[in-house]
Amino acid sequence: MTTTETQPAESRFAGMTMDLAGLGRTRLTSVLKQTTETTIFRTTHEGVVVKVFDLAGEKPGELAYGPYTRFGLELANFDDIVKIDSLRSFLPAYYGASVNQEKQFAYIAMEFFPGEDLQSWCDNAANDGFQPEWVMEFRQAIYEALSIMTLFHRHRIIVLDFKPENILRVGERGVKFVDLGAFFTPRHHQATEKYVYSATPDYAELLIDVSNIDTGLPPTSASDLFSAGVALYEMATEYSRLDIDDHTADEILARPEVYKFRDSQIRDLWRQYPHLQPLLPMVETQLKHRRLLFSELWHVLKAYVASKVPEWETLDHEQRDAIILATGTTFIQEQLPEQLQWLAGAIAQCTVLRGIRLKNVEALMELIEVPAAAEVREAIERHNALVQYLRDMEHSVDFVNRLNIWDTRLNRANGRYGVSASVAYAQLFESALFTFIKLVDRDPYGHRYYEIVSDLEADDFQDGKLTLANIHDDHLAWLGAGSGYAAAR
Repeated sequence: MTTTETQPAESRFAGMTMDLAGLGRTRLTSVLKQTTETTIFRTTHEGVVVKVFDLAGEKPGELAYGPYTRFGLELANFDDIVKIDSLRSFLPAYYGASVNQEKQFAYIAMEFFPGEDLQSWCDNAANDGFQPEWVMEFRQAIYEALSIMTLFHRHRIIVLDFKPENILRVGERGVKFVDLGAFFTPRHHQATEKYVYSATPDYAELLIDVSNIDTGLPPTSASDLFSAGVALYEMATEYSRLDIDDHTADEILARPEVYKFRDSQIRDLWRQYPHLQPLLPMVETQLKHRRLLFSELWHVLKAYVASKVPEWETLDHEQRDAIILATGTTFIQEQLPEQLQWLAGAIAQCTVLRGIRLKNVEALMELIEVPAAAEVREAIERHNALVQYLRDMEHSVDFVNRLNIWDTRLNRANGRYGVSASVAYAQLFESALFTFIKLVDRDPYGHRYYEIVSDLEADDFQDGKLTLANIHDDHLAWLGAGSGYAAAR
């Protein structure tokens, strides 16, 4: 069901060579990341990493069922997801896979993204005191990661293991997802009970998800919202579990009725999956260690508040829900650094009991967004050549009302605002390969301004002409702020 990360160590696979179709022979070099079941290696091909699954079983010649099953799941997920054009650029490219029964291992070769995972990025920012400029970049990165998650959901794919360490910040503020092992895809809807659930306990509501999957109920966006909330908390604090002060912990421990039912459910799950015992401790143990999993926080809080609030039973459901959410939000906020306390509401509304939780990821994005000023949006609607082009193509331009401050940039040479290439790509996705563009301006900071032109006027690119698809992930590229709409004709 789960794997845990370990410190890189010497591996029996180091130095191994393998043949990759189209790339030739490659050799495993240094360890990039290691868990109890897998090791990701750098290779002699600079842009390729290889994820090795250790299949050594308990008996000689026997393949370990768990790692072999997870290899098959991740390989199938690659096959499912890389076929989806709108998702391909946010995931590593696939370069091949194989199973070696004799040496008891399997591998998947994939693209290497040179970047920093979000958790490391946030930890470094904490050392610098979360500077205001960084906080705005953080909001942008989170917003972009969540927007990618909405693309998964549109294709009926649930991410399930949304963790900061599985999301990279690549190049100029681009965001990539790098672990496909836990995804629940449309293929799994055909036999949900056979799905190999592979989530990390701290980021999942195991008691709910396992029960649902065992009975054939597929996971929903509620699972992804929960893991997103935990991820936001960990990025802000470095921890995935909440601190609880001695007085409150002891007070709850003195009231076994608050947590004993949850503990009985956890023990039932242990019997089904014994390896979870050290990863999912009982609530009583969590309280003694003064750290609570988010999956248990709200159940404990609900029972605790009910015992504290006079005439609780006379309150209607909405009043109770409001008290629970407000209490939990305050509890979370007190644990966040001052510069990131604005995250408390989002974290609470993502992880709270499902009946109170946000209904979709778009609602979470609204809590993270920083809308562009009204006068900027008005200027874009009136003068941006991309917007005029979309109108001529009879496309909606409602996206202008949803632009964030990081989606626009002023071209100081002419006073016009450009729209980010990624936003432009989202509006012209189906025709992006045939939307030809030309560089018309640049500023001293490396930002470049493009306009839509005919194929004959477009800049040369590789063996053809430059299109919107070629720059869609370039965070220094802007559309529609050149010399005017005439450039787009």
